[in-house]
Amino acid sequence: MSDSSPIPIRIYREFTKRDWPKLPGAVQDALASFLVRLQTNPDISEIAANAQRDTAGRLGLEFSPGYLVYWQIVRNEADPFGQQPVRIEVLALVKTQIEFSEARKGAALGGESSTPELPDLIERVYSRNATLGALSMWGTLHVSRRTGKVKGWIASSWSQGGPPFLQPKIHWVSYPDYRLHHMLLHIDFNSSTEVGPEDTETEPERLVFVRATLKQWEQDWLEEESKKNS
Repeated sequence: MSDSSPIPIRIYREFTKRDWPKLPGAVQDALASFLVRLQTNPDISEIAANAQRDTAGRLGLEFSPGYLVYWQIVRNEADPFGQQPVRIEVLALVKTQIEFSEARKGAALGGESSTPELPDLIERVYSRNATLGALSMWGTLHVSRRTGKVKGWIASSWSQGGPPFLQPKIHWVSYPDYRLHHMLLHIDFNSSTEVGPEDTETEPERLVFVRATLKQWEQDWLEEESKKNS
C-alpha cells in the first residue's frame, strides 16, 4: 500500500470481555502482532499462503499453536477494481482443541443420563474436502490431546443437485471402525462436541461416500506424516 497509515480494524463484540482474558500471555502477544501486521498489509503473501477457509467461507489463520483467528477484508465498492481495503473485520477467535464428550452406550444425545460421559480434548491435525459427481464433503481428523491417539473425524456431507439428493448433515466418524454417529458441534472460543449413538438411518450413498473418502484421506495423512518424520 502507498499509504503508510494502518487500515482500521473492527473486532467482534464479545472479544474484549469474553475471549481476550482467557488467552495466555504469549498467545495475546502473537495475536496482537498478527493483527498489526494485517493492518499494515492485509494482502501480505505469507498470510495468504498459510490461511484457510472454513465451511462458511471465513478466512482463518493459526496465528499461535492451538488458536485460529478468522477475519474478512472489506474493500471500497467505489473502487472500479475493488482492491482498496476499507477496514478489517475480525470475526471470531477459535481454539483448535475441542472439548469432546461421548455418551456411554444407552445414553441419548443431549439428554439426561445416569451414566457419566467420557471427557477429553481433541485437536485437529488434518483437514480435506472432496467432490464426487453431485456429492461433496469436508472432514477434519482429530487426535486426543491426552493420549495423542487418533479419535476420529468430524465430517459434513451433502449433494449439490442430484441424484442422489442429500441434505447437509454432520457426523462424528469414530476410529478405527468408521461408524457414523449423531453429534452436536458448537464452534466458538470454547468449542465443544457431543457424540451420540450411531446414525443407523444414514443414506447408503452418503455412507459409502463418506467412509471411502475418509479411508483414503487417512492413508494420505499417514503418508504425509511419514515424510515429515523421515
